[in-house]
Amino acid sequence: MAGDVSIVDSHRGVRKEPVLEQLRGPGSPRRLALLPSETVIGRGTQSTIQIESALLSRRHVALRRNGPDVTLVDLDSQNGVYVNGVRVHSALLHEGDTVQVGDVVLVFHEAAQ
Repeated sequence: MAGDVSIVDSHRGVRKEPVLEQLRGPGSPRRLALLPSETVIGRGTQSTIQIESALLSRRHVALRRNGPDVTLVDLDSQNGVYVNGVRVHSALLHEGDTVQVGDVVLVFHEAAQ
């Protein structure tokens, strides 16, 4: 019926947002949604996502979205940021990239189109 088609069609435009899946560290396992502009991860109250770990700076890392792209930027943290095992200051993230900040391990998942 025509009514059934419109219900199905309304779901075609739905877009899944990028997320970080936390695999290790305080509060894991969980999925962390990224805000449309910038998400800051750290242990301080100024961070968008707070993780209670002594190995994280108050504002440890920022994830900045520009359209479908997500760029990770180290906010001059004490212990650094690692993407796929390599210490970085900034990096464009791709599906399945592993991000480590202190004792926290996250996996990046791109937005589904």
